[in-house]
Amino acid sequence: MAILELNRKNGLLPIAEMQAFYDQAVRDYPDAYATYTFADWLGFLEGQSLLLKHPSNMIEITVKGKDFLKYLLHFGREPNQRRL
Repeated sequence: MAILELNRKNGLLPIAEMQAFYDQAVRDYPDAYATYTFADWLGFLEGQSLLLKHPSNMIEITVKGKDFLKYLLHFGREPNQRRL
């Protein structure tokens, strides 16, 4: 999960590393991502306030993103579970 990796890497990742997570999701779920671009995916995460994209093309986890990970942990969910 991209947000988990952001958290592990002190909250920052280059956009190219985020693209790798998207690319893996496309391979794992080709039908779901057939019309869902990387920009759409990143925009969704930004729209949910889970991450920020900096002008330097670095992606940063937000407080809400960290809280989401805490929520998963608290309720015994694994980040790699398909349905939360």
